[in-house]
Amino acid sequence: MKLRNLLLYITAFTLAAVNSSCKDDEEKDTPDPRIRRVIFSQLGSNVEFIVNDTEAKIYNYDSLTHGSRVDSLYPSIYAYSDNKIAIQYSYDGINYIDFRNTVAMDFTKPVKLISTNTDNNSKKEYTLEVRVHKYDVDAFQWTNAGTISGLEETILSQKSIMHNDLMWQFYQTSGTCKVITSKDGVQWQSRTVDAPETLELSTLCNIDDSLFVQGKSGAIYAANFTALQFNKFEAITSGQLLYTLNKQIWMLDGRDIKSYSKSGEIKVTQPVHDEFAVDTVRPFTAPSGNTILGYLYAKKGEKAEIWGADRYGNMECLTNTSAGLPYMDKAITFALSNSTLGILGGISADGKYSATCYTSNNSGLTWAIDQHKDLSNTVGALADAGLFQTKDKGEFLLIGGQTANGQSNQVWTLRLKKLLLDEAFLNKLK
Repeated sequence: MKLRNLLLYITAFTLAAVNSSCKDDEEKDTPDPRIRRVIFSQLGSNVEFIVNDTEAKIYNYDSLTHGSRVDSLYPSIYAYSDNKIAIQYSYDGINYIDFRNTVAMDFTKPVKLISTNTDNNSKKEYTLEVRVHKYDVDAFQWTNAGTISGLEETILSQKSIMHNDLMWQFYQTSGTCKVITSKDGVQWQSRTVDAPETLELSTLCNIDDSLFVQGKSGAIYAANFTALQFNKFEAITSGQLLYTLNKQIWMLDGRDIKSYSKSGEIKVTQPVHDEFAVDTVRPFTAPSGNTILGYLYAKKGEKAEIWGADRYGNMECLTNTSAGLPYMDKAITFALSNSTLGILGGISADGKYSATCYTSNNSGLTWAIDQHKDLSNTVGALADAGLFQTKDKGEFLLIGGQTANGQSNQVWTLRLKKLLLDEAFLNKLK
């Protein structure tokens, strides 16, 4: 099954499970005033409404995103029996009796409904509520966490790697390669990395304790976290280093995508997709469901394509240039635990630094601007910053980065407001 089709299948299966019928759905022969199901087509099929007959309440299972418009909605209401039910409600000072709602209703407050079975005139009153998050729980909360000495230098490239519960921030200047490490994001230690040439640290990746990186000359080098001494990795002689996936080193070599073991044994050779013809590639790996995929954020003309590659080297275009996703040089990529991917900041084709965040909540199939997670006026536009996920899946540490005014040495913590609100609630209970 193709990678794109697999992602679509997973999404469709999830929606089908949400909307699957139960025994009550099949009861058609008994006159009954109860409401069986409520759907708002304007909200999308994945917004599930619960009908609680005991409390006579109807409400959505998950609150809608903060700021969602609910002041002009048309609910579709379904009964248990074949006999029609009339829905009586009061709106704008007028009483309506309808077999299907034909009036746009304001759900900024709960609405009272009376369901009447026209066969036996039995009635049941409900409160229908469309719940919206009071707070912007999907937004990032930015907090300045100080500065790091040494990051004021002009940095050519950098890379963040988590290893053995330590944050490793590698950075290459015009004269040397260094790494700073921290366990808590507060206290940092600096070390010099031994390398035979200037390294392109955007390619840096690891398999367990082994590190791999590509130099400016194109040569591949290997080291370990203990010695931090890079030596030429003779087994790989050509290609662009992409990432490590499934404990293998992946290379884009001409019209082939190849993988090698960390000892240099070639494992996979696959021709790239016929339509894969791009100018620049910024690769990363991220969770997708129960697996990990390789992603290629690729420049094609003035726009971007998103390609996915599995552990066998099978490639599929997930988002093509017609989607309008821009290519941002040195953009920061991230992933959340719910298959949400992010492209943050970067430098546009006209040389401007960006504060914009693009996210995909379906493993890269579609993308949109996400104002909840942009860099905000507090942090400002930047590119090529270090990014770590710390403590839990909703907290990040942003380190340094390039700005229009030069190199930044600032450290920022990013936390989903939902987690901050949850913590505040739990602390209140203590």
